[in-house]
Amino acid sequence: MALSDPTQSRTTDFQTSTTDYTAGEEPWNKNIKGYNIDSEQTEASTYQCDWDKWHGLYRNVPELRSTIDVSSKWIVGKKLIMDDKTRKIVERWRGNGLDTPRKILINIKRTSKIGGDCYAEKIKDKAGRLINLKILDPGTIKVTANNLGIIQKYEQVSQKGNETGEKRILDDWEPDEIFHIANDRIADEIHGIPESEKLQKIIKMKHQGMDDHTVVLHRYGKPTFFFEANTDDEAELAAIRTVLDNVKKNFEDALFPKGTLEKIEKISTPHFSIPDPVPWFSFIRSYFTESSGVPDLIRGKSDEVSLAAGKLNYVGYKEKIIMEQLEYSEEIKAQLGLDISFEEPVEIDIEVGINNTNETD
Repeated sequence: MALSDPTQSRTTDFQTSTTDYTAGEEPWNKNIKGYNIDSEQTEASTYQCDWDKWHGLYRNVPELRSTIDVSSKWIVGKKLIMDDKTRKIVERWRGNGLDTPRKILINIKRTSKIGGDCYAEKIKDKAGRLINLKILDPGTIKVTANNLGIIQKYEQVSQKGNETGEKRILDDWEPDEIFHIANDRIADEIHGIPESEKLQKIIKMKHQGMDDHTVVLHRYGKPTFFFEANTDDEAELAAIRTVLDNVKKNFEDALFPKGTLEKIEKISTPHFSIPDPVPWFSFIRSYFTESSGVPDLIRGKSDEVSLAAGKLNYVGYKEKIIMEQLEYSEEIKAQLGLDISFEEPVEIDIEVGINNTNETD
């Protein structure tokens, strides 16, 4: 009787229960407190780049590759600005024999963005004049610094090591024998930071979602079936399985004796039964773009950008490129002793004005 007796009802006490919390221990803070962001230490004594990891991301993720490529090419630009004396020195650079000065400088900047660092050996003639820059494999270079964090030596080591597990030293250089570009170096680190380090979680989220959605779409065309066969004989089950495999593989029909299959169930995803993935993918793309610092417009996607927004994106990106050009020029001057500067990106308002005038004429 008590189960239906209205006199047995009770009221809650939200006034007390929802205010009587210890600061910082509220239920809505528990998930926030339980979410940990990885800590990072700086390497100030020895360092060797995990090149295979970062290079793999660059080679296999198209949006990342496009972002790094376009940024590197914009930094070097269309024109290398230098005096005649410097030009005579630079024009001799051939890298591995197939390169040009522009390709070498783009490759150095691109490699530093991929793995955080690029190391190029300064090749000199007998008179001590710089005649070439030869880019080295970042994954094989070990950087060593003293207890004050000053780089003392660059060593090229074997990737697999010998029988004792120690990596053999194949070659070594003094600091002034290597042209070292470190991407966005911070604090006392003796190395740079890969561009993809901040993007890898976003990349994983996007491609995980794409893989999941691909499976969903695939199941519309090729749904999963559960068959109940009227036998438990292994040979007969194998024969039935072979027929069914060929049916699905070759898009054919199947004919079985009556009673061979007692039950067939089709398992598929009903239409509109899952969330629309497009808003999620759009958010992830926007998140990637914001984090990378390279607008969609610069990477060639402009269908959702107005003219005004496109101009603002361009101007903001242009300032970023100019700063990186200045830094690159300073590094070249400090390490190679050469005055090389880069042509700044065009003024977009001037370019648009010229195009409009030509169209009017």
